[in-house]
Amino acid sequence: MFRRAGWLLALVLLVAGLGGCGWLAASGVSHHKPDAFVLRGRVTVPVPAGDSRPDGAACAASDPAVVAGTPIRVTGPDGHLLATGYLGDGVISRTGTAASCDFPFQLAGVPGGVDSYDIAVGTRAPHRFPAKDLRENADAVIPVNG
Repeated sequence: MFRRAGWLLALVLLVAGLGGCGWLAASGVSHHKPDAFVLRGRVTVPVPAGDSRPDGAACAASDPAVVAGTPIRVTGPDGHLLATGYLGDGVISRTGTAASCDFPFQLAGVPGGVDSYDIAVGTRAPHRFPAKDLRENADAVIPVNG
């Protein structure tokens, strides 16, 4: 009698333990990875030679159409709108001897399913980027001549 009760108790604890770990309900969960990703990038505008501000210092672009809050639009190759966002504040970025005023952006929930993404800043023509690179966390760098 006690032996049977012991097995019954062990079975109840096992079922409760597996249920608590999510094993029993896991069969109803999708086995597909999420399709959306976070697209990161920046718009770069050159600063004049001799500008001595350090990395990370605030800056403004010489182009009045590139400012914090400028809309960003992400479309697929067919022109279908996939995501929108806005430029962040400009900061100085130095690479070697060159310096630029960079305006970062980050767009969450960009859907997959395309081979490339077109990213437009304000009313400018879009720049095309391979989807594979962006989905692997490469930055979308959009140069703007000052």
